Amino acid sequence: MKKRYWGKVAGLIVLAIVLMVLVGLISFRTVAPTGVLIAPLAGIVSVAMTIALGTGPGILTAAIAGIVLHFLQAADWLLVVNFLLLTIFIGWLIGWRLPRSQRVTHQQLIWLGIVSGISELLITVIITALFGWLTGGNWLVFVRLNLLPTILTILCDAVFIAPLAFFFRWLAQQLLPPETTGTDQKPQGSVEINLSKKKDKK
Repeated sequence: MKKRYWGKVAGLIVLAIVLMVLVGLISFRTVAPTGVLIAPLAGIVSVAMTIALGTGPGILTAAIAGIVLHFLQAADWLLVVNFLLLTIFIGWLIGWRLPRSQRVTHQQLIWLGIVSGISELLITVIITALFGWLTGGNWLVFVRLNLLPTILTILCDAVFIAPLAFFFRWLAQQLLPPETTGTDQKPQGSVEINLSKKKDKK
């Protein structure tokens, strides 16, 4: 039973990785003085997975998809770090995992998308400035060049994270068994049975 459960979770992660790679291949690109700046648009998928299944699946999605994009020359290591930082932050924000049995409203998903966009803005500006500084260029020029793709990325975060998280969450509810609550779980450890009130049937 556990093998089937984890097999289905792995299938959802693979689906998210494929989607993240496809989004990464079509992400916005900006030609900088010493390289190409790629917008972290693919991060919407790992964030959506974090909201849907938890921080662990979200980090796995971000890491594996980021490595694949790196070998496809559609991402650098700083972009992979961007994916991971945003995923971990959103995971921390939601308490690492939202149980599937917990009801999450559309308004909450929308707010998570907006917060993700704002967080992405800060992370992208810092990493872009770091990239400009490490490559010997004027970091402020890099930030200005990457400003429009960054704005487009955070708008996509705010718009698409909510429906994508809803989709993954709905898919998980269809494929995975219902989660048990605390009252449904069997007692663990020693159990005391009181027989003092039982009467002798003789």
